[in-house]
Amino acid sequence: MSQTVKVHFFGEFRLESGTASLNEETIHSKKVMKLMAYLLLNHDRMISAEELGELIWGNGGSSNPMGALKNLVYRVRSVLKQLGSEEYIVSGTGTYGWNHDIELRSDMSEFKYYAEQTRERSKDINEQIRKYEQAVACYEKPQTSVLTSDFWMSVRYTYHQSVYMKLVNELCELYSSVHAYDKIQNVCGYAMSCDELNEDTHYWLIKSWVGQGNIENALKQYDTAMKILYERLGIHRSQRMRELYDEILGMSKDIAQATMDDIYGEIQEEDPNGVFFCEYTVFREIYRLEARRVLRSGIAEFMILLTVVIDEKRMQTEPTRIQYYRKKAIDKLQLTLWRHLRMGDVAARYSEEQYVVMLSYCSYEAAQKVIQRITVNFNKIMGNNRIQIKAETREVSIHNELPLERKGGTEWIHEKKK
Repeated sequence: MSQTVKVHFFGEFRLESGTASLNEETIHSKKVMKLMAYLLLNHDRMISAEELGELIWGNGGSSNPMGALKNLVYRVRSVLKQLGSEEYIVSGTGTYGWNHDIELRSDMSEFKYYAEQTRERSKDINEQIRKYEQAVACYEKPQTSVLTSDFWMSVRYTYHQSVYMKLVNELCELYSSVHAYDKIQNVCGYAMSCDELNEDTHYWLIKSWVGQGNIENALKQYDTAMKILYERLGIHRSQRMRELYDEILGMSKDIAQATMDDIYGEIQEEDPNGVFFCEYTVFREIYRLEARRVLRSGIAEFMILLTVVIDEKRMQTEPTRIQYYRKKAIDKLQLTLWRHLRMGDVAARYSEEQYVVMLSYCSYEAAQKVIQRITVNFNKIMGNNRIQIKAETREVSIHNELPLERKGGTEWIHEKKK
């Protein structure tokens, strides 16, 4: 073979020969780049003109698709001439394809090869780690919007990213077994830039701080993970994240003969103003404590469930816009609770469109006034009468349990304690 060409689909799309290179900027044309990428991706076969025409123009995109395709192929060949004098694209009877006399190397192919090598287990853990490091080093997050916007390419990018994230998870497990926590942070740092919604990556970053005994950074990373996963996906923490959180809390109790000052310093709240916001799992524990207190003291306490209700028929807008208004409304509801509830009250996000609030030392009549204050002020800052707040009231009682966490909105039905 006279020449070798390396094509990079990951990161910035580019081609490299021994003497020259091409990238998105030098290719310049979106159609030329799409056709070139498709021919390179399918370099092992000749492709019919009809398939290529459908790729570039779809149905009815050109009055003379065959003529337009010939012209586009000519432009691709002209651009590739910058790599050398070889004939990179060859043609047959109504077909086009990559010249098999020119060796083509692809970062996607290399990634696939090294990823498959990790399946061959080695008794030497360092050798196994080396295989994983080779595989993950081949991957970069795609940076070209020209290719990622097309389904035929985006589905490949999605697949390769899922393989990459799986490899990162397995590599971190190996790193953890040899206490290489700094390497976990390095590999997860880049993986996070590829997919910040991957729970495995968050887990290993937290785990790396735990492994180093750094409680402060472990808690910060945990809080960051919970905020991202809940706000973006609407999911609560998994069982293993709960266990990891318990492990972090357990670390702070390992100090021998802690003083009262140590304990106060650990539990002291930095800014004890306004309503106490917490996770729903914490809210359940506070509820159980308050239910016991109510039983003992006889002083009633009430809870309210606040649900954002959007009149979608009156809104007359697309679903994505409705979702935007829903997120905006729940943010405004949180702000309203912050401004208009007392310091002793407790609030937690219950679902994508709900907040649950516990009002301490509050009668039923006072609870209704609180609801009115919240709804009036919510309407003021929301400024949209098609978005309202539905409120339900229940008395705090030891005979009723709060329901488990749920992802979607729900009617509030108490579960009787057995």
